[in-house]
Amino acid sequence: MTPAGKRVALISLGILTLAGAGAFVATSVALKHSISLNSYGNPVGGSFRLMDSTTGTMTDKSFQGRWMVVLFGATHCGEDACSPALHTMSAAMDAVDPGKRGMVIIFVSLDPDRDDAERLRQYGESIGPRVVAGTAAPFALADLAKEYQAPVEKVADPEWEYAMRMSPRFVVMDPQTRYRGTIDAKADQSSMVASLRQIMATEQPAP
Repeated sequence: MTPAGKRVALISLGILTLAGAGAFVATSVALKHSISLNSYGNPVGGSFRLMDSTTGTMTDKSFQGRWMVVLFGATHCGEDACSPALHTMSAAMDAVDPGKRGMVIIFVSLDPDRDDAERLRQYGESIGPRVVAGTAAPFALADLAKEYQAPVEKVADPEWEYAMRMSPRFVVMDPQTRYRGTIDAKADQSSMVASLRQIMATEQPAP
């Protein structure tokens, strides 16, 4: 390799190293950022602040004006249940919201040790554009899961050593982040479509 070629290679390596370090720092900061919860008067659900798949921060305010359907789990999901549930809900949303602008799935990973930004990005892309994945520090996730009445349960797994149990229900929040109901995470597509339509058509009771 010529001296000029060596210089180019060293510069490229330096850029990649800095980029990797920057992503690591951003992820670490995001994971240590505490979540300040606000129930907004909801019996279930409320505000959230998560590290998203770009090592940035997403909150419930990021999706104001859209219906949010929230599911807790992990990319290493017990009984491999999360991916089928997310695919089914995504297809149900396509039937209810064919324009794909009014509804989003918030997938909260309970496994921040393994689900870094890059893994969350790849996982979300494997499901489809409806899915926005995020995570936080363990203590913050515990508080958030409690707010959304989602269990935090680690189970043994022969392939991955351990996996995280998927929450049994999707929590549906309306465009003003008001709790509107739940949908069985193991329901089939037609049942999810019917549940979404019923929930969206029901007038929100006065607080």
